Amino acid sequence: MAMATAAAASSSLLAPAATTTSSSAAHNALLFPSSVPSLRAYPRLLLAFRRPAAAAVADPQGAVLDEEEVVIDQGGRYDDDDEGYGGRGPAFTPPTRPRTGKAALPLKRDRTRSKRFLEIQKLRESKKEYDVPTAISLMKQMSSAKFVESAEAHFRMNLDPKYNDQQLRATVNLPKGTGQSVKIAVLTQGEKIDQARAAGADIVGGDDLIEQIKGGFMEFDKLIASPDMMPKVASLGKILGPRGLMPNPKAGTVSPNITQAIDEFKKGKVEYRVDKSGIVHIPFGKVDFPEEDLIANFMAVVRSVERNKPSGAKGIYWKTAYLCSSMGPSIKLNIKEMLDYGTDSSD
Repeated sequence: MAMATAAAASSSLLAPAATTTSSSAAHNALLFPSSVPSLRAYPRLLLAFRRPAAAAVADPQGAVLDEEEVVIDQGGRYDDDDEGYGGRGPAFTPPTRPRTGKAALPLKRDRTRSKRFLEIQKLRESKKEYDVPTAISLMKQMSSAKFVESAEAHFRMNLDPKYNDQQLRATVNLPKGTGQSVKIAVLTQGEKIDQARAAGADIVGGDDLIEQIKGGFMEFDKLIASPDMMPKVASLGKILGPRGLMPNPKAGTVSPNITQAIDEFKKGKVEYRVDKSGIVHIPFGKVDFPEEDLIANFMAVVRSVERNKPSGAKGIYWKTAYLCSSMGPSIKLNIKEMLDYGTDSSD
């Protein structure tokens, strides 16, 4: 009886041990499966075995090496761990191909230029400031389009046109002309109609011309009006304003002397104004003009901009000045030499 009781007790003591052993084996089987279907199924577990040992490693010669010295290149850094371990594996860096042709140019704006433009811009240094005669000569050399290009001046002024006392709008008479024909329409009435036709106006009319413009007629470059027609011209503001054709006294297109206004615009009177960015754009002739004529026109433009300086302009009035042809690269001017040249020319 005693032996049976002892056997039962020993069996009851051994039973839990068997259960513990089986649960531990199941747990180990989950962590360390005997067959791994794919290496990507356990990325962090596999990388854990790639970590170096935390303890110091003894060198065969007796020196104790730190952990960082034992670690050899692990094949790149990993994207989820600042120390270079863990994560999904080495960060992928796509191979770069060497750029050729226009894509290899250092300036992004040059990558869209034509071959003609890239060749002619080598004639000038981009950051160099030129005097007026040299700039005019370079501009003529760099005009290689298939048509006669216009000569243009671009001035960045220290102006903010949103203020009334910093607005710049005026006209300049180019002594050598613009090199292009201007089609002029005149709005007047009475005996001034015959005067306008005799002065060389291309289109002359009164109420009938106003009705034609409302109907979409826009075959003219300048519209000149006599003061007595301005109340009727006001109805054309939405049509003429966006096109820059609205008659204005500052532009010289509203004048009691119709004959003189027509004559000035036929000979080369040009209107200019500062845009929202504080820049003035003015054409001053054609590139096939002689250099002396281009210089005379350009200096007339400079003197006009200087003379019409707004009352609200503060500090440095001239910021930058450039010359260019219609299809050519810009040429930077030395402002001090430009203003001195203009003063010498006027003297």
